[in-house]
Amino acid sequence: MLNYNTIGIMSGTSLDGIDVVYVEFSYEKNWNFNIKKATTFPFDNLWADKLSSANKLSRLKITQLHKDFGLLLAEKVNFFINEYGINKNKIDLIASHGHTVFHQPENKITLQIGCGIEISKKTNVKTVCDFRSLDVAHGGQGAPLVPIGDLLLFSSHEYCLNIGGIANISFDEENRRIAGDIDFANINSNCLSKKLGFKWDENGNLARQGRLNKSLLEKLNQLSFYKSDFPKSLGIEDYFRWYEPVIDDFNISILDKLHTTGIHLCKNIKKVLGNGINTNLLVTGGGAYNSFWIENLSKQGVNTVIPSKEIIEFKEALIFAFLGVLRVRNEINTLASVTGATKDLISGILYDPKKF
Repeated sequence: MLNYNTIGIMSGTSLDGIDVVYVEFSYEKNWNFNIKKATTFPFDNLWADKLSSANKLSRLKITQLHKDFGLLLAEKVNFFINEYGINKNKIDLIASHGHTVFHQPENKITLQIGCGIEISKKTNVKTVCDFRSLDVAHGGQGAPLVPIGDLLLFSSHEYCLNIGGIANISFDEENRRIAGDIDFANINSNCLSKKLGFKWDENGNLARQGRLNKSLLEKLNQLSFYKSDFPKSLGIEDYFRWYEPVIDDFNISILDKLHTTGIHLCKNIKKVLGNGINTNLLVTGGGAYNSFWIENLSKQGVNTVIPSKEIIEFKEALIFAFLGVLRVRNEINTLASVTGATKDLISGILYDPKKF
């Protein structure tokens, strides 16, 4: 049996914080995993502001932020290791998603900051990062990358839905893994909630108080993204460029906007699932706690599977740790059927402190 002790790091578009997970992967005919430790380091206001405005910085300042964020990630990993008494000598590698600043695959541009050299140097552990660039260079969307983990680690579930800043899904169709981004989720919900003085819409309580605005719903449905087929992906700049302006154009209450966009999200999820009642839709990510969304999926005949708190909150960090394992094994970790690239790829840049 082969074993890999790996730390995965995830920083999502919803800016909740840095997810860090320590997991053991084992392989004997099939892959298995055991989450040993996991935690989230919330962003303070300074870092939240830095990351939310990173796309407006000059090239020089982005380069500095890339280095500084790598140092922050290394600091959090070292603290994590010490806090939980993890034997650093037993850690095989660190895999970091980084934080997305730009994602424009149509222009062959994607950027995730968090310098891998700094992570590897400051932790003295082999580090893999930058999982998206190679796929984009080969004509792919560079996203989503989680489906290879869905396929090899969560194969008992027919559909795997992650509701983070952006909602994405993966599933098998005719012996191929299909996946893509569905809609904006916590990015939109958080932005609207902040206008009411809340950091987020806890349990969907704000959206539940609103009413459906059919005109806004129809206007959102007309946007070209929702008419296109997979593979497709969304970035934070898409939200500000063409989604938020539609919402801002409607002179209705914030509660009604939260309610209507929540219904829009759920209808788009149901559209991917088709007409049948699906009994095995695994739901992870912060959106799994939004009972307004989960209840509306149920009303549309969708039976959801809500896993343990660890899986809900750390599945993405877990799977990026797994992508790192596949990378060091020189095995495919990016699927062309998912991203639209010209071929399956072995993605990720590897930094080995022994070679510095």
